[in-house]
Amino acid sequence: MPYGYEKYRLENGISPNTVVHEVQLIHSLLAFLARYYKKSVEPHEIRPVDIQNFLHEQRATGIKDSTLNRKIIFIRQWFDYMWRIGRIPVDFMPKFKYSEKLDLTPPDIHLDYSQLLAKKDAVLDTDQLSLNAKILYILYLRGLRLRDMATIDIANFEDKGHKLTLAFEKKDGYMSRIDFTGKEIAVLLEGIERAVFRGTPYLLSSKVNNEFTMFQMGSLSDYTEALSSFIGLPMRSGDIRFAYVHYLYSEEQKNLEEIQEILGVSLDSASRILKDSLQRLKK
Repeated sequence: MPYGYEKYRLENGISPNTVVHEVQLIHSLLAFLARYYKKSVEPHEIRPVDIQNFLHEQRATGIKDSTLNRKIIFIRQWFDYMWRIGRIPVDFMPKFKYSEKLDLTPPDIHLDYSQLLAKKDAVLDTDQLSLNAKILYILYLRGLRLRDMATIDIANFEDKGHKLTLAFEKKDGYMSRIDFTGKEIAVLLEGIERAVFRGTPYLLSSKVNNEFTMFQMGSLSDYTEALSSFIGLPMRSGDIRFAYVHYLYSEEQKNLEEIQEILGVSLDSASRILKDSLQRLKK
């Protein structure tokens, strides 16, 4: 009973995959409190000590500190929603501090972007991988976030013969312009033709209730696992994004402003990503 929270988050542009995890966590919190107090607990009855006890139980399962911190963020967002709709008179979560120290140092990334590039032709040529897997590989290598990949409209492509250009506005409001060449063109054109046949504007789509709609993130692991097995390297979009920025800076000698334009992000965001990539990437 998260009180319409799922609909609220989806309407605010949060990816369905993220919303699923958020709602599951809130159900787990409410179930924990119902067990502890042996009755259903209303949002206005929840106290800071209840959140502390719930997080202690979560941490005891062996989850990483970064995961626990993400759960705290999810709970904070839900409490904000509860306050907005009048279910709680006071929101204590902005000042909430977990009683135990969390180690939130980002883990090192062991990935060489040049290896991903070297395997691209093999990925695009093989019959062992699906079209979605090949498209995802192409987009991963351009540093796109999953949330932006899912919204790519085929109308945003321009076929210039020797290259295929994609220009679209990302969810954060910044424009991204990417040129695809070589074998990438044939794969993406096949994806565009498929979208036309399916009657959907999305380059990547999923079938839901006999209709093709925006790509469902729940099916993502099927493609990333197939790619990882084929190339012998992990396929994690965040890690590849950092590896891509590291490659642009160290191998292609791109400066910060050029990296910002390539990624289609703010200058502050580009600066943060570059700094993190230089610190975390271990080839």
